[in-house]
Formats: sequence, structure tokens, C-alpha cells
Amino acid sequence: MNWKIDSVDYDFKNDKFIANVISDSGISFLVEEDYYRQMMDNYASSVWRDELKTAVAQKVKQVTGSDAEVIINVSHMGRDALTYHDEVPRYSKVSQKLSSEASIYIKGNFSATHYLQEMLEIKQWIVEKKYDASLTFKSEKEKIYFAIPAEDLKNIKSVEDLNPYRLQIN
Repeated sequence: MNWKIDSVDYDFKNDKFIANVISDSGISFLVEEDYYRQMMDNYASSVWRDELKTAVAQKVKQVTGSDAEVIINVSHMGRDALTYHDEVPRYSKVSQKLSSEASIYIKGNFSATHYLQEMLEIKQWIVEKKYDASLTFKSEKEKIYFAIPAEDLKNIKSVEDLNPYRLQIN
């Protein structure tokens, strides 16, 4: 593997070293010691974040016609819930196990009149792709804000079903 150590930092609070590593495919991830001085990394969650960010950004651009800020969080550190050997599985294969630890945040230029339809189309695509995660939509002008828990994604079938997830912005 042609992976490169980008930086090494020391965490004084937890008395450990943390290395930022970049894989040959450009994935940036952390390697650190756990409480028992065993090495662990977040390579798998970094691969999933990259996979989801790329796919979701392309879909949002296709639906809205403009680029969006997409932030993905998959906080799993590659322990316990999953076992992989040679290759990290696609997120859709493990998403049900990780949905409570994952979120998709989309800040985009949604239509002033058709934003609910755009959000519904993106939400349906996320469900079809099995990208189980909580989903947040926010407009560029910050007047539209929806937050949908992962467990509710499959229950939303129409634009009216989105209304309970609208949040007020003060």
C-alpha cells in the first residue's frame, strides 16, 4: 500500500499519539491507540463518508441544478458491529447496523416553490440506495430546515409526510 502519514499529533489529555494517514486513493483517516493501547483506525468510516458525500452531492446537483454543501458523519471506528478483511464493504451493505451513528446534512439551493418535491426526490433516492442515516436539509438562505431521523426515512412517501420534520429557525 502506498499510504502516507500526513501528520502525527500527541493528545496530551488522553496520553496518546494520533496519526492522520492518506490512502493511495486519497482517503484521509486517523490511526490511534485505544484505551488498552491497541491500534485502531477510522478507515472504514472515512471510506463510507467519501462514498456517501460523492454520491449525495451528485444527486443533489442533478435534482436542484446546483452544487450543495454535503456533510457526512459515520462515527463508527471499525470495531464490534462489523468485520471486513480485504475490502471495506459499500455503505449500503452495512448501513442498517450503522444508521444510528450516521448522518447526512445537505445545505443546498432548493427551489423556493418546489423544495418539498426536491427533498422528497433526494430522500427517496437515499432510501433506494440503502444509505440509512439521519437526514437534514437546509436551504442556502437558511429559511428551510428539515431533520429526519434514520428510522423514519422509509415512512415518508409524499411531500405532506415531510411537514412534521420541519424545524423553525430563529
